[in-house]
Amino acid sequence: MKKAGILLHISSLPGKYGIGTLGKCAYDFVDFLKKSGQKIWQILPIGPTGYGDSPYSSTSAFAYNPYFIDLDMLVEDGLLENDDLPNSFQANRVNYGYVYSYIYPLLHKAYLNSDVYLDEFEEFIKDNDEWLDDYAMFVVIKEWQDNKPWYEWYDNEKKRNKDSLKWLKEEFKKDRINEIKFYQFLFYKQFIKLKKYANKNGIEIMGDMPIYCAYDSADVWANPDDFQLDKDLKPKGVAGCPPDQFSEDGQLWGNPLYDWNKMKNDGYSFWVKRVKHSFKLYDILRIDHFRGFAGYYSIPYGDLNARGGHWEVGPGYDLFKAINKAVPNAKIIAENLGFLTPDVTKLLNKCGYPGMNIFQFELGDGKKAPIKKGFKENNIFYSGTHDNQTLMSFYHMQPKVYKKLIDDVCKIDFFDKPNLKIIEYAMNTSCNTVIIPIQDYLGLSDDIGRMNLPSTVSNSNWSYISRDFDYTKTLAKYINKITKESGR
Repeated sequence: MKKAGILLHISSLPGKYGIGTLGKCAYDFVDFLKKSGQKIWQILPIGPTGYGDSPYSSTSAFAYNPYFIDLDMLVEDGLLENDDLPNSFQANRVNYGYVYSYIYPLLHKAYLNSDVYLDEFEEFIKDNDEWLDDYAMFVVIKEWQDNKPWYEWYDNEKKRNKDSLKWLKEEFKKDRINEIKFYQFLFYKQFIKLKKYANKNGIEIMGDMPIYCAYDSADVWANPDDFQLDKDLKPKGVAGCPPDQFSEDGQLWGNPLYDWNKMKNDGYSFWVKRVKHSFKLYDILRIDHFRGFAGYYSIPYGDLNARGGHWEVGPGYDLFKAINKAVPNAKIIAENLGFLTPDVTKLLNKCGYPGMNIFQFELGDGKKAPIKKGFKENNIFYSGTHDNQTLMSFYHMQPKVYKKLIDDVCKIDFFDKPNLKIIEYAMNTSCNTVIIPIQDYLGLSDDIGRMNLPSTVSNSNWSYISRDFDYTKTLAKYINKITKESGR
């Protein structure tokens, strides 16, 4: 069955307090999706973020971002008063510093009234004990140690001395540890309610899973044996990408690499838990950097760029055999972009997962048009991703030869809106699923709508936020029309 959807992260919803949330703005977006004839809402990773605010660099592969907890819903639940809320406004960009300044004092006040949900909260703690206790301890110790990364803590805490952790748990259990857990409960409760509403209205939620964990994360701290660390808990090698035509130094991500041999010996339990956990929230799961499972790029720890890296063999199908056994019939999508080799294609074909095609990557050499040849029906077709330019900026920045290629393929005339003609082309590809970022429907330029510029840290990254007035009846009617006309 052919279907279509829209990519929009929760943070980019038009929230009342400077950031998108799981409240009314999310429900309104579900309504917009339904009116537009869409079947999928794709979001970015929802883990708690740190420096740089990237959802792909989280302090936990299991925890949720408290920024997205809706405050108005906490008032409805009796956890806050209307007078507690900040002044509402329509933001031009997400100011994460401002959100941080108001959200945690209010969540603390909500926690003081947590008896409202005592039974539900206790059940949540019990159901999530595999990761929740470690995460809460990680946050509390981090605060106690002046927010230093865990690998700079005192040895007892860094190396998880049992007596030290026991003392800390007793010291903080009645207040801060439970409070951190309560924030996770609030997010989960609101998300599940939203998911039920979306599913009731025929909308599936597609989540996104980064392949790697951040070094300064609860996951690496709590499970050091699962990663390639030395006796001092420093990475032996870190993740990244080799030099290419886009970057002579390559990309140095800095994430510690998995010890795949150790993971294989315990049935890849960390990954199995991670995927099972994700499907509590999502109907569909996109796994980022799929090529890293066939072979991954290892860069010596301490190198200043990625030039000195080398390739290592990944876990291959063994990992996905374990995942498929634990989560049968899971709807998984592979992000098969970047430097691809035959082993990546072979692994993808064996797994049977849909891959991705990005319009902005399909223009060939400007002399011929590979996009005219069609695509695998199983694939997901995107106009662009969170890392790409918006379609409008992409189109207008092309040299004449490529612009003419796009015009010919997408039948763009002088008076047409090129973004919409490209989207219409995407809708009519052979791919069963088409996902379009909302910025491309809105025809935004990079300075307004770009979500991220890879390998940079900037206040403009991850801060795009849409407006209430973006979601017009006219736009919904147009999207519905082209979706139906394409047989989706």
